[in-house]
This record gives sequence, structure tokens and C-alpha cells, in this order.
Amino acid sequence: MAWRKSPGRRRAEQCTAYATSVDEITRWTPRVPIRHVSLSLRAASDQLWGRRDQWLRRNRVHFLYLHSLFPDEEQGFKSLLETLSGGHQLIDYNEALARIHRGEIDKPYIAFSFDDGLKNCMVAAKILSEFGVTACFFVCPAIVGEGSFSRVSQFCRDALQLPPVELFSWADLEVLLKGGHTVGSHTLSHRNLATISQDEVLDEIAGSREMLVRRLGSADHFAWSYGHFAHVTPAAVRAVFKAGYISCNSAERGCHVASALRPEDLCVRREHIGGSWPLSHCLYFLARSAKSASPTSNGWPASWQIP
Repeated sequence: MAWRKSPGRRRAEQCTAYATSVDEITRWTPRVPIRHVSLSLRAASDQLWGRRDQWLRRNRVHFLYLHSLFPDEEQGFKSLLETLSGGHQLIDYNEALARIHRGEIDKPYIAFSFDDGLKNCMVAAKILSEFGVTACFFVCPAIVGEGSFSRVSQFCRDALQLPPVELFSWADLEVLLKGGHTVGSHTLSHRNLATISQDEVLDEIAGSREMLVRRLGSADHFAWSYGHFAHVTPAAVRAVFKAGYISCNSAERGCHVASALRPEDLCVRREHIGGSWPLSHCLYFLARSAKSASPTSNGWPASWQIP
């Protein structure tokens, strides 16, 4: 399997070992400190005027997702879980989806997922178990269990724009399943579904499910790579449900309020957070999405036809 080359980072090209901290994969630009200060000020304003807590109390299902959990992110993730569990109910991924489908959203709910299949997310599973909750791990089965450092490096560089990071093995995924977690598809090889042929789209969607079912026994959930509407097409979404998945997950920010929906009518919004982010920044994004959520934000873009 060859991954399409995209602009990489010089540091990634020079790496000869797997990254072991979030600092090693963070792209620092002059915009980073400016954005940090701006978010801190907005978060402080919302908290000072009581808006944040008011919005966070809103009944909803909020899906949070991360890409990694390096050692220097673990404490931040634990602190976030401790804070959220004080005003939200942490629930499993399947239960979260079922509540949206039934329209039974009677309190603030939080569910978790992890994209890309980085091995350090095994620690996240252990931390979540301490809070009595499981997550969905979206992986690219074409690279799961790859033993070649050079091939893993190529995948991380070209598909994830990262230096080499250790990825899940099939044995890791079996451990997750035994722990009650769910494994879903993040496409076969992390390609942009909006830029490839229809035959390639079907391979990335249906082919990845076939491989996961063959190796693990099931694959009910799909999250397209890169995650925004510009990276998928209505035809690709239709192919997701035709392949047998029961959910299609984006990386569009937002959350879900009561509005009973068929599985194919639901576009799962997921809130991206990072374990190394300041807690106030994470809560800022959650509160803003909670404020703006409406039944119309549960579905697909109005111009799309998803039968």
C-alpha cells in the first residue's frame, strides 16, 4: 500500500525513532501563542460572566475526540475527565448514539473517541476505565500491525503529517475489545475521500470494514479521514451506510440535542480536544458548541441528499 505524499515536516523526515511526547509532534508557528492568548481571554470572559457553566448545563450528547495520549498529556486528560464528570454523565459510544436516535437526551452526556490508531491511546482506555466508561477507537486497518519502521514513518508523514509515532497492533485492538471498547474504521489508509475515484472510495470504506470484520468480528462505526465536509462527498456517505456501518462520524465541531433520527440521517459532530490543552480551552469549545446546538445541526448539509 502506497500513501499519497503530502507536505511533510523536516523534523519528521529526520526522525529515526518513534515520538514519545506531544511536544515532538506539535507544529509551532508564530500563530500558536497568539491563538493561545486569544482563547484564554475568551474562555475567561465566558467563565467570568457565568455563560460557560450555563451553556455546559444544557442537555445534549457531546462527542469528544483526541488523536493521542502521550505521557505529557495524561494528567490533563485525567483532569478533564474529573471536571466533566462533575456536571456530565460519561457514557459509552454506542449508548450515546442510541440516545440521539431515540431522542432521549435528558441531561448533559459525554462520549469519547480516538482517531488515527496511535498506540499511546491504550493508556486512554485504562484511564477511561477508571471512570467506568469506554470509547470508540477509529483506525486505518491497512497500517494496523505494520512492523516496518520505514512504512510506519511514511504513513505518519504522508497521511498524518507527523513524525513517526507507534501505531496499534491487532493484538492491541483485541485488548481494547475485551475491555468493552469499540473499534471503528477511519478509512483503509487515511485518504481524502473527496479527491479519489469512486472505486478507491469504496475500497477505503467497504474494504476497511471487511478487513476489520475479518480480523476483529465487527466494525459498526466509520469516521472519515480529516473529518470536515470538504473531505467527503454525499456519494461517499451513502457508501458508508451501504457498506453496513451504523454511524458516520465527522470532525466538525458541535454536539447533539434531542431530535429522533434514523442512523443515515445523523452526521455525528465531534469536538476535538487535546490532553495537553489548558482545561479552560477545552471547556470553552464545549460550551460554545453547547450554546449553538440545534436539531438542524444533527444532520447533513441541507444541499446533500442522503437517502
